[in-house]
Amino acid sequence: MTGPNAANGAAIASSEVRMPHHGSAGRRHPAAVLVLAATAFIASAGSIASAAAPESGAAAWRWTPEAIVDTVEAAEVAISPDGRRVVYTATRPRPATASPGEAYANLWLVAAEGGTARRLTSADAQDDHPAWSPDGAAIAFLSARGGDKAKVRLWVMPTDGGEPAPLTTEKDEIESFAWSFDGRRMAYVAVDPKGAAREADEKAGRDAKVSGKNEQPRRLWVVDIATRAAVPVTALGERSAWQFAWAPDGMALVATVTDTPRTDDSYLKKRIVVLPIAEGSREREIAPVVGKVDEVVWSRDVAVIAWRGGVDRSDPTSGSIFVAPAGGGAAVNLTGDRAETVRDIVHLGSGRLVAVAVRGTRTALVEIEYGAAEGSGAAATITAGGARRDPLPAGTLAFTTASASADGTRFALAGSTPAGPAEIHIVDRRGVRRLTDLNPTLAGLPRGRQEVVRWHASDGLEIEGVLTRPSGDAQRESYPLVVIVHGGPEYEDHDGWDTTYNEPVQALAERGFFVLRPNYRGSAGRGVVFAKADHGDLGGREFQDVVDGIDALAPRFRIDPARVGMTGGSYGGYFTNLAATRWSGRFAAAVSLYGIANWMSFLGQSDIPGENSEVHWALWCYEHQETCRLASPVTHVGAAATPTLILQGEDDLRVPKAQSDEMYAALKWRDVPIEYVVFPREKHGFDEREHQLETCRRVLDWFTRYLKP
Repeated sequence: MTGPNAANGAAIASSEVRMPHHGSAGRRHPAAVLVLAATAFIASAGSIASAAAPESGAAAWRWTPEAIVDTVEAAEVAISPDGRRVVYTATRPRPATASPGEAYANLWLVAAEGGTARRLTSADAQDDHPAWSPDGAAIAFLSARGGDKAKVRLWVMPTDGGEPAPLTTEKDEIESFAWSFDGRRMAYVAVDPKGAAREADEKAGRDAKVSGKNEQPRRLWVVDIATRAAVPVTALGERSAWQFAWAPDGMALVATVTDTPRTDDSYLKKRIVVLPIAEGSREREIAPVVGKVDEVVWSRDVAVIAWRGGVDRSDPTSGSIFVAPAGGGAAVNLTGDRAETVRDIVHLGSGRLVAVAVRGTRTALVEIEYGAAEGSGAAATITAGGARRDPLPAGTLAFTTASASADGTRFALAGSTPAGPAEIHIVDRRGVRRLTDLNPTLAGLPRGRQEVVRWHASDGLEIEGVLTRPSGDAQRESYPLVVIVHGGPEYEDHDGWDTTYNEPVQALAERGFFVLRPNYRGSAGRGVVFAKADHGDLGGREFQDVVDGIDALAPRFRIDPARVGMTGGSYGGYFTNLAATRWSGRFAAAVSLYGIANWMSFLGQSDIPGENSEVHWALWCYEHQETCRLASPVTHVGAAATPTLILQGEDDLRVPKAQSDEMYAALKWRDVPIEYVVFPREKHGFDEREHQLETCRRVLDWFTRYLKP
């Protein structure tokens, strides 16, 4: 571990000595260094590692930051159309000799019946989003090859071997793509490059930015595989496309579109339209949408289009499934009022839909039947049949996406368990089969026992979470607890593997901590009503849910209520900032990652003011200033006494650095033990290996120092 110099790229802040800030304009320059001593601790070379070590020495810990950060991740998976082969991505650590950046990822191929996996790509790049051609002869994927400044391009390679060839130019920045049903063309979304006139103006210093005027649209293109000739989908015009799918006849695309490319608009202002490929044809809207939309799928039998969306404008998730006739007509909500959240539509065709559903802390593959009877003209009448079965029951594996064979009888997914990280699995009528062993080096490491726990909040609502017990440490009369709070708030923690650089669950367990990951009200996974249960009550009942959980679990598991810490990122960082201020009497340590400090200023700084206001709270802070003031951590800084570590990405647009600046200034004024670390180049979450390692070390050190006896 390096100290507070520029070598590791982090800026450190605490409370006594202030050095000049070197500015943040140059991404490649050494970080600004703000070194202030927090109580008696002064960060210096080696101090983090030594403070985090157990009494017997640092070598005794087996769950090291390196073991966590260098875990192989398998996130992207695609099964061949015939269901016989699976291509997946596997990460590999970026070597110390490489320039700063995230882990590399390459493509691997394995037979669905099992066997040795074959590596398909080996470039020092992030090869991801693999997709099979309809005949299974080729695989397309996205990758930024050719150095740190290379843009993401679309590549195609033969399945049976051969070098990948780019399908798009080096000027394109590709966001997503899809094969046509006949395999002759590809559609993709690309961010418009700057025009020559704009580049010339910027070089000449005429680079003033007018809000809302200099944003580049997200165009839809169609490229011919044989000729590499690409043409824009002119029906889109100056609007931006987000998700899309091909019509089976190849004559149109269904897409979610917005008038601007703004992130906030992508949450709340999408329309679902059918865009003709041929010029001169008119687009048509599928069905009105009134909230979030995150995915569209066109069935192979032409009859219907499905999408994941919200039931109304204030629905926090796009977790319900809607189906509408492809020719136009009323949409049907197939999810209804079920207490679950759909994360992925896997297969759609012949009156049958398969999706990934989250049910509390567990995930499942669910099959839903619907009737699609032809009506007058091209329209169809859709009726939810109600018949449901689970090809993969909830609780077998934890996963959020899956891939289906062409006939929808076999599925591939990357699923984890409490015992280990995600591996590639096959699901069919014969059951579930694991195909890979991606992290054999983790097999001998200690595991804290994980279980789903439930308790009743003070108002009677049942809350659940995932609790991990200590795996190490001597038998004690009481144990410290670290609460890890997920972001969103419309996300959820699963009963699967969740040991990461910023949530080092098993490393904490080995060091003698209990770890609780609560799914407080406002979380996804339990339907729309539960997800809306925190509306209008910023940091109120939802935070009380966590406190009630601590009170309920402490006597059951010999947890010391005087030694409880909290950490989390984004909305979890907001919770942590509340723990350090308003609830400081209940928390002995806090580690806030890019958390909200002041709701009023946040609204004018973040890239999602509308989404935050309308689906997180169903209120705008400009109209409810007193509510938002009381919900802001900085309002309660007078009560702060909790030692707090703040970690922030310098280029974060979602929760900008200014929020952590405010939190640091407030806690510094209170003279509480405080450290503030800023990571250059990082956005909302940290990608670079050295930054992840340092984050992990600091999290472990902070809780060891302030919660261990």
